[in-house]
Amino acid sequence: MILVTHKDATARWEATQDLEDRVVGTLEGVFWNMKCISLTTIIIPDILHTVYPAMLKHLMDWVMSSLEQNSRIDKFNSPWAMMPRYPGFARFCRPHGQVTQWSGNEMKALGHVSVPVFAATLLNLSASQRIPCTEALLCVENIVYCHLVAQYQQNTEATIEYMENYLEEFHHQQDVLSRFGASQSTKKVSEALKKHLTLDKQVGLDSHPAWNNLSAAAKCGCVDGDETQIESAIVQHYVHKYDFNFVKMQLLNYFSDHIRQLGNLLNASSKLPE
Repeated sequence: MILVTHKDATARWEATQDLEDRVVGTLEGVFWNMKCISLTTIIIPDILHTVYPAMLKHLMDWVMSSLEQNSRIDKFNSPWAMMPRYPGFARFCRPHGQVTQWSGNEMKALGHVSVPVFAATLLNLSASQRIPCTEALLCVENIVYCHLVAQYQQNTEATIEYMENYLEEFHHQQDVLSRFGASQSTKKVSEALKKHLTLDKQVGLDSHPAWNNLSAAAKCGCVDGDETQIESAIVQHYVHKYDFNFVKMQLLNYFSDHIRQLGNLLNASSKLPE
């Protein structure tokens, strides 16, 4: 798209043809020929529009879905409502699920307290819940820490690297949240797939000649092994259907570049392009 505005006529024509082959229209914009505008930075990510109404909302959807699956919604609402007032922090008066519209101050407060409240909710987990819930907590920590570092008014290369590392760690662990971000139709398909795989495994065990000769402990071991394989297949199905490839998530990758160019993200606003 940058080549479409190139001075060389041949380069412009080739770039335009390349875009049209991909069904991308090329409409001349008022900013394109202004010398003070850089096409690579005209869409500037900022904290307000990229994080608060978008990423934190997705984050809480993932968290609440995770808690609902593990029957821990009540354990989340208890510390959520118990937090006292503090300078710069307005306490929440209602359970999270009852909030229909968030104010700006509430969204900022959410970004500060979501990690400790989620961590408190995950105390005393069962053995089967411990690993996936711990991985989900790490994902929440990394995305929250990334957005908190992005709000620094002064930055060094070290703080920028912290932010990049948090985002990278989130992407390494994001698969555990895939099922919580999936659509209802995907969840229904996954449930049907799980029932189908479970039935196949059960039929396979029952038809095996040595199955009836196994001890109760051996049978339990076989069933546990099959359940682990089924759970792995379901996770892969969710990962295939939900890949975190949406615009607000991608914009986080450009935070560090813009901080290096502009000093901090507080100098940038998306009001102009909007």
